Amino acid sequence: MRRACFLFLALAALFATPALAAEGFPTTLAGFTLGESVEHYQDYCRAEEAIPVSDAPFLSEAQLKPENLPGVRGGSLAFGNCLGDKRLVRIKLKFIDRGQGLFNRLYDRYEADFGKPDKYLGDAFKNVIAWEWIFRDGKGGRVSLVLMWSREKEVRPGVSIKMTQETYMDEEYDCYKVKNKDSMGRMGKTRIGSLDAYVPR
Repeated sequence: MRRACFLFLALAALFATPALAAEGFPTTLAGFTLGESVEHYQDYCRAEEAIPVSDAPFLSEAQLKPENLPGVRGGSLAFGNCLGDKRLVRIKLKFIDRGQGLFNRLYDRYEADFGKPDKYLGDAFKNVIAWEWIFRDGKGGRVSLVLMWSREKEVRPGVSIKMTQETYMDEEYDCYKVKNKDSMGRMGKTRIGSLDAYVPR
């Protein structure tokens, strides 16, 4: 019995995915490193034109200069604007090649490096195919990596990658809540009196 347990553990270690076996988790994509100051990437993004993210005002988003990134047609760097260090929280990349072939090649590489994804985020009809890998470092840190292909005009058509340091995002949000608790409290007190205005006519 003891020998069987040892054999099982040895096989588990042998076949463990790199994402689980490696210390920490991936933090760098296309030369951008999560947690670094966005000011390190002035040559690659329009940091001076960064604006707050509408649904996440504790983040600011700077559009990439795609001419400096081979094969990339667009994307953005999102960084925290509450704690004050402008650390990079999220990287988004969109590729010139919009074909599903590029998506499949990237997926195969991700699966080889990180194992099977943790979640499917696309739709049932495969108009949007999106897979998410979630990495944890044992210290409470968490990174999300989403690879997506879309044929929908409104959902980043083509191939895209989104990599987010979820822990940093939570910290920026907590900071924002503390600094804006009065205004957030007032917003929470509003109530809908009638649904009529929200029913299309």
